Amino acid sequence: MTQERYPHLFRPLRVGNIEIRNRLMQSAHAMAFNTRDGLTTNRDIEYHAARARGGIGLMITGNRLIHPTSNTFCRGYAYGYRDEMVERDQALTRAVHDHGARIFAQLNHFGVMGETHAMDDYRVLWSSSNIKSPVFGEQAKAMERQDMDEVVEGWTRSAEYAKAAGFDGVEVHLAHSYLLHQFISPLFNKRQDEYGGSFENRLRFPLEVIRAVRERVGPDFVVGVRLTLDEMVPGGLEVDDWIEVARTVEATGCIDYIMTTAGVYQSASYIMPPADVPNGWLADPAARLKQAVNLPVFAVSGITTAAEAEAILARDGADMVAMTRAQIADPDFANKTRQGRENDIYHCLRCNQGCVARLFYGTSMTCQVNPATGREERFAPHTETPAATPGHWVVVGGGPGGMKAAEGLARRGHRVTLLEKDGQLGGQVNHIVKLPRRESFAWITKDLGSQLEKLGVDVRLGSEADVDGVLALDPDGIIVATGSTPDRSGYSDINPLVPKIPGIDAPHVLTAVDVLEGAEVGERVLVLDEEGNRYSAGITEYLVARGHHVHLVTRWNALFHKLAQTLDQPVVYGKLPGDRFRATLNSWVSSFEKGKAELYQLYTGETHTLEDFDSVVLAVRHLPAEALYLALRERHPKVHRVGDCQAPRKTDHAIFEGFLAGREEFDNWTRYVEPGALEQFDPALPERLKDLPA
Repeated sequence: MTQERYPHLFRPLRVGNIEIRNRLMQSAHAMAFNTRDGLTTNRDIEYHAARARGGIGLMITGNRLIHPTSNTFCRGYAYGYRDEMVERDQALTRAVHDHGARIFAQLNHFGVMGETHAMDDYRVLWSSSNIKSPVFGEQAKAMERQDMDEVVEGWTRSAEYAKAAGFDGVEVHLAHSYLLHQFISPLFNKRQDEYGGSFENRLRFPLEVIRAVRERVGPDFVVGVRLTLDEMVPGGLEVDDWIEVARTVEATGCIDYIMTTAGVYQSASYIMPPADVPNGWLADPAARLKQAVNLPVFAVSGITTAAEAEAILARDGADMVAMTRAQIADPDFANKTRQGRENDIYHCLRCNQGCVARLFYGTSMTCQVNPATGREERFAPHTETPAATPGHWVVVGGGPGGMKAAEGLARRGHRVTLLEKDGQLGGQVNHIVKLPRRESFAWITKDLGSQLEKLGVDVRLGSEADVDGVLALDPDGIIVATGSTPDRSGYSDINPLVPKIPGIDAPHVLTAVDVLEGAEVGERVLVLDEEGNRYSAGITEYLVARGHHVHLVTRWNALFHKLAQTLDQPVVYGKLPGDRFRATLNSWVSSFEKGKAELYQLYTGETHTLEDFDSVVLAVRHLPAEALYLALRERHPKVHRVGDCQAPRKTDHAIFEGFLAGREEFDNWTRYVEPGALEQFDPALPERLKDLPA
């Protein structure tokens, strides 16, 4: 049945001297799973082995750095040039091969896109020219010939170690505004010597690297490149330019495939596009490249479903399709699809909260919808045990945290009753999906709802829970996931001695939730932003898109600054036209009157009166809806709470806490993953993983 639906997706592919069992892959992506000194760990091995068991065809490791001058903004990246990596990576490749998948090692140098202070000393950034990073603003040194020779040695040494470790191939990174891209593109290359100026000169050093790598690994080892298809900046290199690059690289006879991508650090939203960029957005440029070369072409394009991937392959738009985040979210994506179990897939939201933002926070990758991602040693399905004493649990609240808790408890053999006061599951997800371009969050409710139905959870919608009603169900345990409510006081920690803004009780003052639930809003709106995230950005754009004139007042020194980590900030900025949107930064409100707000500048104390608005919308903190939990705790010995009713945060926090509750991990001394706990190395790990079922 599945072969008939997806005949191209599950067809083998020959690349160089190897065969890959299907056309489904993960492109290189940063995970920060390595030790602080850059060595492969059990965490890295477990992550890749889980996806190999899940049926994937090919994985490409992310960013194995090839020289000490390639610094990053967080720890946990792999150092491909260290000889200690060979033994470590032999365990990694064995674990992947034991389950029938293939794995390549991506080799890279960040160039100017690193940071000089990211290690335990200070480093010099190397680049094609004396330029600054558009992100970190640090100056690079224009590489001298001896520097180039060192970098070539770093690439070839790293490739040699990768081959010795059992990788099936290596990928030379020519994209994402990293070092070799910095030589290729006039955006970065300002040299006046034989490595700058003309197309031939700008490509000279990347070709030196590629030829040297091929010479070091020999003719029978796969070598590929990752290539940008469009820099996505005005005046930057576009598809036709990169097709010429591809043809030139192909003509060397040194490579076996081309992995596509797009974007540079000046257009970072296109490097790992959030859901604001439509699925399949890069498929047509990849197809143009494929028609222009004879090598296998791998397409990346924000693909989240098997049907999308099949369509690309069926029209000969690529030879393999990267579904990277889709398999971060569900490592069993391939097997579930092949077996006709697509209703069991946990779908990627393309929200970038776990897989991208956490790297910018200096920690390791995970996934909002899959708490086991990056923590497979602790939380993968094979670590799940049946309940020692199956009983009856009541879960109050059908948002993400409550649904995840109910799923886990039922999976372990408990009888579960879930009470939800509204007529539908989802909790605050039902508000999120009303915001612009947040439709993908509906997968949370759909996927978890499908599992609850499959597991036989007794879901009671329209059931307002109270203490007596919950206790009447005679539960052995209770999970409270009642969420949170917007704080209507206007309180801000930037001015903690004022508990409530005078005048805020006026009827023209609304919360963002009121607006999303249909409250009437005037033409001219003042939005008070305490959050600086997609919550406040979303309600602002929601109002502007409906024709309202919005003046946003925020306590922060930048507009929606928290969107920088999830790469959607530039997209949101572009949706706020100047004729209907204004913003005042570094300010808060001291009092409200009808159509008037008294503002004060936080750092100078200067006051200002803002007039002529019809409504105020509060994008402010929420407070936990904890009353039921506190009352139940007095009358039942086994009551726990998860998510916003404990402390209002994001959906990934709620899902993670619901996941722990489903495993009945409540002890604060043992339930958390301590720093470094997953970063050990055991060469015997592949043997233990070998017989785990797919």
